[in-house]
Amino acid sequence: MNQVAERRGGDRRIGGRRSTDGRRAPSGMRTFTLRRESDISGVSGTGIFLEGTLFSTGVVVVHWLTPPPRGSIAIFDTLDQLLSIHVRPHPENRAVLTFDDGVELSGDALHTTDGHVELPRD
Repeated sequence: MNQVAERRGGDRRIGGRRSTDGRRAPSGMRTFTLRRESDISGVSGTGIFLEGTLFSTGVVVVHWLTPPPRGSIAIFDTLDQLLSIHVRPHPENRAVLTFDDGVELSGDALHTTDGHVELPRD
């Protein structure tokens, strides 16, 4: 038997998945907005400046709402990575992250010293 046929023979699919697949990624995603209560620079402005999605794998995709009319899209490996780059260096802006399920993170919850963000769920 040739090698391609042998490989295909070992790749039996059950319900669209390989029988050798051990597990799936967790399911569910959470959407959120990020707003500034203050703008020390005087350039960026206050209010909601970003909308995003935290995927079940931990990846975060954000849509910056400026410059209008289109903004821009960015992808981060984790929520912590986004916060460490764009929020923690500017605590004076008093950022508030609000998930669509009503959970809000602000102050010390966003400015942790160990770099880990604990995400509560209802």
